[in-house]
Amino acid sequence: MKRLCLLAVPVLAVAAFAAPAVAEDFVDLRRIEPVSGDAAAGAQKAATLCFACHGADGVSPVPMFPNLAGQRADYLYQELLRYKSGSRPESAMTALVQPIEDADLRNLAVHYGSLTPNVPAPAEPPMQDVLARGGTLYREGDPARGVPPCQGCHGTDAKGHPLADADTTSPYRAYPLLYGQHAAYVATRLRDYRSGALAHTSNDFIMNAVAQRLDDASIDALAAWLANLPAQSPSR
Repeated sequence: MKRLCLLAVPVLAVAAFAAPAVAEDFVDLRRIEPVSGDAAAGAQKAATLCFACHGADGVSPVPMFPNLAGQRADYLYQELLRYKSGSRPESAMTALVQPIEDADLRNLAVHYGSLTPNVPAPAEPPMQDVLARGGTLYREGDPARGVPPCQGCHGTDAKGHPLADADTTSPYRAYPLLYGQHAAYVATRLRDYRSGALAHTSNDFIMNAVAQRLDDASIDALAAWLANLPAQSPSR
């Protein structure tokens, strides 16, 4: 545990470097209130809105769309708010979320957070050298290029920061799970961070600085390693 806390230090330093002096719609996710909602009501809403892209069990059949099962409710709710505000790149989600009431957004986040991530490993795993590179980046980072280890924020098993639920003031609740996430989605997201397309929250500013230090090969290796975690470790 102590090791993980220490690993987060370089990331915080990077975040301080990356944050702009002024951001009108900046949201500090380290100070958000824990989200609460009705998981059953969220399940009903998900059945009418979300299944086509994210699957009935929260595991997306489309690699470009994220798996939501088991994702942290605080993270999901904040992402939905960003789509609703228009601070995320234009997509199908932008229009879909606009008419949804805040209570329903909370319920959806709590519903998906309550599901068990039952993510299958990709049918065709990448080359072992690619997986090895991704695993090294995740666990150790790349000090020579100023890349901190991903586990400092996302946990050794990619299932979230170990102090995320320490108390209601934990600054880590909105750090997402990455375990078993689709490689195509992760790679696209990292490239969006690298380009600055995502730059509206404290999480974004951390990731902007990290992703700017990653080349395409490193991004693809990280994404492949995370997608293949279900084949490398037991499910939680």
